[in-house]
Amino acid sequence: MELKKYKLGEIINVARGASLSGEFYATEGKYIRLTCGNFDYLNNCFKENKSKDNLYYVGDFKPEFLMEEGDIITPLTEQAIGLLGSTAIIPESGKYVQSQDVAKIVCKENLLDKDFAFYLISSNVVKQQLSAAAQQTKIRHTSPDKIKDCIVWIPELTEQKRMGKLLRTLDSKIELNRAINQNLPILDRSLREVGVRYAA
Repeated sequence: MELKKYKLGEIINVARGASLSGEFYATEGKYIRLTCGNFDYLNNCFKENKSKDNLYYVGDFKPEFLMEEGDIITPLTEQAIGLLGSTAIIPESGKYVQSQDVAKIVCKENLLDKDFAFYLISSNVVKQQLSAAAQQTKIRHTSPDKIKDCIVWIPELTEQKRMGKLLRTLDSKIELNRAINQNLPILDRSLREVGVRYAA
């Protein structure tokens, strides 16, 4: 398989989110602001942020910051070690507002498959480059330009599509197994309760 070298900026666009004013944070509303808490960086997937209660945003924002289902996002601040280079996919359209701590990844479709891009951005090759280039403060930061400066080697588009589809299928099976494992204690408790009732 032949690989071709690119800077990420040649094959993706990276857009920073909106600067959302804290005066419009709310405990309820129509729109939820995306934060670094929406990244399950250990499993490289999206999660609902339950660490705060003022996650809704009731102020005005430009339409391009309202996320669509299937959009790929990556964090721009490292609020936990290993967070930079994580990726997540927006699960629902018209619900999440992109904040300035989150970048949206848009593929140049003639060069990069979207599924493949999801795994490429979160690969060790990219993560190591982002970590090395991150600003050394208490909470480290990256930027759209630093993401676009990362060097990658990728196969041609047909092979990307094949690999991306395979990886997405594997991830779906892993997610299903994780959900089953999380529900096993509940199922076990329910079965025991049923058993106790029948025994009585």
